[in-house]
Amino acid sequence: MLMRSGLRDIVEAGSNSFNIIEEFSELSPRRKVLLCDHLFTEGRQSFYNTVEILWPDASHQDSKKLEKFLYSLKNRSH
Repeated sequence: MLMRSGLRDIVEAGSNSFNIIEEFSELSPRRKVLLCDHLFTEGRQSFYNTVEILWPDASHQDSKKLEKFLYSLKNRSH
């Protein structure tokens, strides 16, 4: 019985989709600032490269989603 529940947990964990916004929220403040600096100062390519380093599982669509989210936060804060 224990083996079945453990196997079910593994299968269900693998089926959870990757959510880049949740992953971003779990970053340390320094890494969040780094990502924002790369996006708003260094440029998009630097930002995309950093996203790829931090989250190898992230797709280009995930990067775009995070980019839009960060721009939205920036626009709301002013």
